[in-house]
Amino acid sequence: MALSFGRMTRPVGLGLAVALGATLSLGVATAQSASAETSATAVAAQRVKVYELVTKDGGFFYTASESEKQSAITKHGWSATKTPLYYVSRAPFSGGKPLFRLRWAKKASYLVTASVAERERLVTSGDFRYDGILGYAPSTAGAGGDVKVFRLSNNNKWRLAIESHTEKILANEPGWKLDGPLLRQFSTGG
Repeated sequence: MALSFGRMTRPVGLGLAVALGATLSLGVATAQSASAETSATAVAAQRVKVYELVTKDGGFFYTASESEKQSAITKHGWSATKTPLYYVSRAPFSGGKPLFRLRWAKKASYLVTASVAERERLVTSGDFRYDGILGYAPSTAGAGGDVKVFRLSNNNKWRLAIESHTEKILANEPGWKLDGPLLRQFSTGG
């Protein structure tokens, strides 16, 4: 069985199966177990680039999978942006938190949050569908996160941006407002 997001299809089991232990599928990382943590060396090997794409609906989509990015471009006509983003881990690690990807129910527009409470509130509202875990991000600089990431919103569009790019968006693109800091990213890959 498969669930559809936009026009892509993804295997069922990503949503709540995170806590039960699912596998990596289409760029949405899931935990091998709810309490599993990975060593610092293994985390570095698990780092993957985060990509931002613009959907045909004008929303923003985030993935940490090269194959999911290519599928979105070739099969669905979405386009990759040049927004500077860095790396997250595929696996949970000490000091890291999951980044949850949600799809707006009305159009192909995605929101990323690190808050379980926000995720639950938005999904319960019926306005969003839980789309799985994008990856695991450092919650502090001490956990290895050397790049601050912020979330912005503009009329049912949500985007992620590193600190310096956030300032450029707010100064040069009318309508965007700062939702606040999300978490951090690693500046280098694995």
